[in-house]
Amino acid sequence: MRALVVAYYFPPKGGAGTQRFAKFCKFLPEHGIVPTVVSVAEDVKSAYAPTDDASLAIGAVTEVVRIATPAPSARQRLQRLLRLQIDDDVWATAAAERALAVARERRAEVVVTTLSPYACYRIGERLQRELGIPWVVDLRDPWALDGWRVHPTSVHAALDLRHMRRALTRADFVIANVPESRREFVALGADPARTVVIPNGFDPEDFAGTAAAARATDGRFHLAHIGTWHGVDVPAGFTRNRLRRVRHRQIAPLGRTGHYLLHAVAAWQRRHGGAGRGLAVDCYGQVDASHRTLIEQLGIGDVVTLHGYVPHRASIAAACAADALFVPLHDVPPQERALVVPGKLYEALASERPVLAALPAGDGADLVRGLDAGEVVPPTDAEAIAGAIDRLVQGRPTGVARTRLLPFTRASLTADLATVLRAAVARERSVAIVDPWQRLRASGPVPA
Repeated sequence: MRALVVAYYFPPKGGAGTQRFAKFCKFLPEHGIVPTVVSVAEDVKSAYAPTDDASLAIGAVTEVVRIATPAPSARQRLQRLLRLQIDDDVWATAAAERALAVARERRAEVVVTTLSPYACYRIGERLQRELGIPWVVDLRDPWALDGWRVHPTSVHAALDLRHMRRALTRADFVIANVPESRREFVALGADPARTVVIPNGFDPEDFAGTAAAARATDGRFHLAHIGTWHGVDVPAGFTRNRLRRVRHRQIAPLGRTGHYLLHAVAAWQRRHGGAGRGLAVDCYGQVDASHRTLIEQLGIGDVVTLHGYVPHRASIAAACAADALFVPLHDVPPQERALVVPGKLYEALASERPVLAALPAGDGADLVRGLDAGEVVPPTDAEAIAGAIDRLVQGRPTGVARTRLLPFTRASLTADLATVLRAAVARERSVAIVDPWQRLRASGPVPA
């Protein structure tokens, strides 16, 4: 079977958005599916996808067609001025033309569009309409329902939701990243029989040789964070809709930064006096410069080290060398559940180190608690985070065995994707896939 994959973020780009389909393309040939990838030109810069190294190798069987972003047309410039465009719609328009030709040349039997950028849904819809091939839409994030997505007016917000509904209802199959987002997609009109959950995961091969990862010899407890931190210069508390800032879901964005961890470290130091120097916090990834200012203000420069972005394999080694891993997320209002799980959570769990999960109610918190893999605390409570650090330092627990996480391996998840693609090509009206959370519940006590 031949599949055309539209993946704007793809190696040699690194970052969270790249990992998902880079790994799928690595394993799909094992299921008799040959992917051809349509992606952006390599020289396109993105703060969310820095260039990585060969650790994201996808195998020689994957062909990648690179498409440059052309100059916008007069209409596209007007749409951008009025803020009526979807993300990277100029590239998506150009890519659709090339994707049509590639699909014909390669005799593609199915097209997969992984979003974001969200304008890429139009490519899958166009190939479905003009070539008659089935279309699978993969949503790495919950699109219009993502609290990070801000619109200038309620009209723009409504248009964005309209595009999302169109993709959910016209695609042959819909892939959600976590169970909670699947429930929301179905509520928006996606067919429950053709909407499945395939989360991000981890590749055990990335952990080869890390069993004896060099641990720090300075006698300190090393807590590591791996991933992007947005600026800490945003207001605390929950967002709310204003005249020119409209969201479909409200969040507390400061939880997705280092703000509360850094304040927790300062509180922990004060609590322990001189013994507070027994803690070290290592941050790997792109970090907004405002964190350096906050570190200086709190006087914790001797505890916190900002290592900057490192290639994926180096981040895995850093995780395995730490004593515990910090995984944060934004907060959500009471009675709500998060629609995302931090992509780094799966690799953090696979490191077999305890996890300090600063997560709201949701599938991520369920996973950590169900596996008894560490501490789960509210994402915007510095005192709770400080208390969790205390328990980790004093108890020095171990993490969950990697063998417990088999349903979340990239190979297992690719098998699920292959099932969806075969069902799409066979024009089946439903597909039976048990998501990894349910598989874990079947094998052990994981809460609902």
